[in-house]
Amino acid sequence: MSVAEAARPALPSSTIRSYAMIGIVLYAFGLVLNEIGNGLAQLWLVPYADTINALGFVIVLYTASLAGLGTRLTVLIGLIYGIGIFYVSEPDATYVASGLKISSYNTTHFVGLGLIGFTMILLIALAFYLTRAKSSHRTLPKQDPGSTS
Repeated sequence: MSVAEAARPALPSSTIRSYAMIGIVLYAFGLVLNEIGNGLAQLWLVPYADTINALGFVIVLYTASLAGLGTRLTVLIGLIYGIGIFYVSEPDATYVASGLKISSYNTTHFVGLGLIGFTMILLIALAFYLTRAKSSHRTLPKQDPGSTS
């Protein structure tokens, strides 16, 4: 840690938590737009929805890293998110050719959405956990009976 990083004041927990909520709202909005675009054949809407989804994920990932998420866990969550994106965005022929097809197209799509949703919930839960209020119930340290303080 450099001197500049140590001197920089940490963001308050409420700010970090509000960033996490902004990220999940953007993700949910993108998910709704994606389902509207796919369900009602409004395909022009889907690229915007995917962009909003990704922006929500990036904000939540940034929030978790601000809260103190480690690098190894960040990489693991990124891998799970990437597998979810693969199952959501690739056509059915890609699953068949790669040997990673789970069942039908709808099932693989829902597995991908589940993996992406799992990573979002995990990131937000970690951000909230890492910014929790510390307990004020501490035992006083034992003092030496002969000390004056």
